[in-house]
Amino acid sequence: MRKELSGRWGALLAAAVVAALAGAPPARADGLAEAKAEVAKAMQKPEFVAPGEPFDISKLKGKHIWIITSTMAVPFVATIAHGVEAAAKVAGMETTLFDGKGDVSQWNRGMAQAVAQHAGGIVTVGASPELMKGPTGDALKANIPVVDAVTADKTAALVPGTFSHVSISFYHSGQLQADEAIAKTEGKAKVLIFGDNEFPGEVSRVEGMQKEFSTRCPDCVVTVQDTQVGNLGVKLGQLAQTLLRRSPDINMVLPTYDAQAIYIVPAIKSANFDRTIEVIGADAVPSNLDWIRQGNIQIADVGEPETWLGWAALDEVARGMLGMKPVDEQIPLRLFTSENLKGVSNDENELFGGDYEAQYKKLWGVK
Repeated sequence: MRKELSGRWGALLAAAVVAALAGAPPARADGLAEAKAEVAKAMQKPEFVAPGEPFDISKLKGKHIWIITSTMAVPFVATIAHGVEAAAKVAGMETTLFDGKGDVSQWNRGMAQAVAQHAGGIVTVGASPELMKGPTGDALKANIPVVDAVTADKTAALVPGTFSHVSISFYHSGQLQADEAIAKTEGKAKVLIFGDNEFPGEVSRVEGMQKEFSTRCPDCVVTVQDTQVGNLGVKLGQLAQTLLRRSPDINMVLPTYDAQAIYIVPAIKSANFDRTIEVIGADAVPSNLDWIRQGNIQIADVGEPETWLGWAALDEVARGMLGMKPVDEQIPLRLFTSENLKGVSNDENELFGGDYEAQYKKLWGVK
């Protein structure tokens, strides 16, 4: 009898295990498969998502805003700044564009001038208010909303004195760069990352890359080299060649922003290395997207819409000027390769979808 019960319980237990396994989720995929899945998802075209409630922007007609940039020499920064100008023009607002020329003391001077001239609002582009705490505090005292565009991760805490920031997840952007490198090399990436620790967002981007490699490709070899935006044209090309000669196994270079790649790609090309070295950038600058189409060393780019970012920054500063609450501007990220760039222009509506100009005009009540 005991033997019979034992056999019966054994059969029931075996049946339960089989049933549980049948209903259980599949075993966790390996890092390479996960990276490839993330790449496939990130290549899809996003859609415009309204960031918040509509409002009447005509109430701000004639108001004056200042745009403080880190440096107009970086195409990404310049395009966003011009996007703010274009959006302000549609809204009937006046603008002053201040070029910070890659010099923190200039950023502070521009912010101080904006406050002294009683700006209605201030947008900083690539120039972190973290490094302008004095004049940013003065702006707060003067009830001037300061909107920080793309210097910190969208999840980061606001710098004291700022109304909001318009940004992306730099961390996720870095993860996608790493995923593409892992997928492209079939998990055999030997990577040189160029960071820039002047900018909190770029620090987050590098952290995202490092975490992704350690999680999904622990056998990948990763080296990080910091740079400074003010030295890109002077030192970066030569530095890239030196580091790539010093480490002959490196097969991937991941700049944290495309302005770095503008100097890295020609440096790799002119060095005539006896191995294939490819570049995966970030920011979707048009010239870099053209290189991807041409197969010119840069093979991919994780980008966000730059002019759209400018319109989003204007939307945000207008909300601040009207006493509204800040909103998440829902700026999308997308991974670009030769595959999804084929037959597509560099127009942001084609690249990212959504017809953001028409959408913002509708949101603001502009005919």
